[in-house]
Amino acid sequence: MSSFFTSIEDIITDENFLSWYLNNDDARSKSWQEWLSQHSDDQYLVQQAVDFLNTIPIKEETISDTRIDAALVKLEASLNQGKLVAMKPRNKWWIPASAAAVALLFVGFVFLKTTSKKTILATNYGTIGAYKLPDGSEVILNAHSAVTLGKEWTVGKDREIWLKGEAFFKIQKTSTHDKFVVHASAMDIEVTGTQFNVVDRQDESSVLLTEGSVTIHSSTGKEIHMKPGDFVKIDNDNLEKKPVNKEKILAWKQSKLLFDHTSMQEVASIITRYYNVKVKFADSAIAKKQIGGVMSNDNLDLLIESLEALGEFKIIKTDKEIIISRPL
Repeated sequence: MSSFFTSIEDIITDENFLSWYLNNDDARSKSWQEWLSQHSDDQYLVQQAVDFLNTIPIKEETISDTRIDAALVKLEASLNQGKLVAMKPRNKWWIPASAAAVALLFVGFVFLKTTSKKTILATNYGTIGAYKLPDGSEVILNAHSAVTLGKEWTVGKDREIWLKGEAFFKIQKTSTHDKFVVHASAMDIEVTGTQFNVVDRQDESSVLLTEGSVTIHSSTGKEIHMKPGDFVKIDNDNLEKKPVNKEKILAWKQSKLLFDHTSMQEVASIITRYYNVKVKFADSAIAKKQIGGVMSNDNLDLLIESLEALGEFKIIKTDKEIIISRPL
């Protein structure tokens, strides 16, 4: 059994964990319990693995490499990443039916792929993924986001990650104070040990610092230093500190959305970003209407119910789009 897990995928394909979860091998279950008692820092990741397995109906079915490869290709295309090498099953002692089902479904949830050159962590639409990095740092990926890890993770070397989408980082300090650099489209974020949120999307590029300090370098060489509570937005290569509601920005980590005088047009953009669904308005006045409150963002249907509960909208959802109009 591995002594170090970096993702949920690592855990749910571990034979001792599966035996413990399925309660079908006393010796392996005991081995897992002993490991768990010695690695309290991994409790959160293990619980996520358990919660994920609990949502999956078990079927006696073997998942072929072809089906797994097809799912990876689909995810790769949705993230517009470079070509990935197809995932190959680990050489496990056995993979029970439940794990085989998980192997395919997991691809649509969170994905870890290691090649000789790079490791990619990614989430699909409507999902959030949490990982522990090789240096002990942690990253939580928002929906439809991905990070590519650099090759160097040894003490004395700079640690590097390339981000596309949105992520929250909790960086582990090293004894030699090695830098941790997050590369985004419009900036590089340089830290040693800290916690911060980064957005790198087509319509937004920003950083919120919650702990420690960071230095941002723009693509044209501009530089800005941040202290806890600072929010920096990058627009046309200009780095600008702005006031912000920290809770609103970080609500996604708890699968929630915080609206504060938020226009329905912005709500529509959020829905499209999270779920890849087109949103239309019956008239422009509805798009300008503002709402407030905290809503669950566990799934799209629940979010629609919450919006309709305001009593100001009638929402029709089809396979291809959502139409928002006034209530009858």
